[in-house]
Amino acid sequence: MKTKKMLALILSIAMTACIFIMPANAAEAETHEHIEIIIENEDISEETREKIIAHFTNGGEECDGTSATYGLTCTLFGHKLESTRVYKITHEARSTSPRCLKKSYDYSTCTRCDYEENVLVGSEYIVCC
Repeated sequence: MKTKKMLALILSIAMTACIFIMPANAAEAETHEHIEIIIENEDISEETREKIIAHFTNGGEECDGTSATYGLTCTLFGHKLESTRVYKITHEARSTSPRCLKKSYDYSTCTRCDYEENVLVGSEYIVCC
């Protein structure tokens, strides 16, 4: 009986720790109304960071690069892509628990032109509010 209680205690402590670890590892968390954007890569430029935040807060989630204008360099040599993992958390997405929706994206943008691409990697409801 003591083993079950001890195991339950250890699991509850581990789950609580996991909730607090994710925001601590993220490079930046930007909140707009009920949307929080977390960018994993700390090495991207400030311009790219602002572009990512604007893209996801303005509702643009699906992007395949078809509307981008390519420069001559990208047409001849291909894109110079800068990639990162982006998490978009929509707080209070539904009325019952778990209430918040967390979507994970692989986001790539060209440093020479306005080409950008993001792929939805995963989506899950989480408890955070």
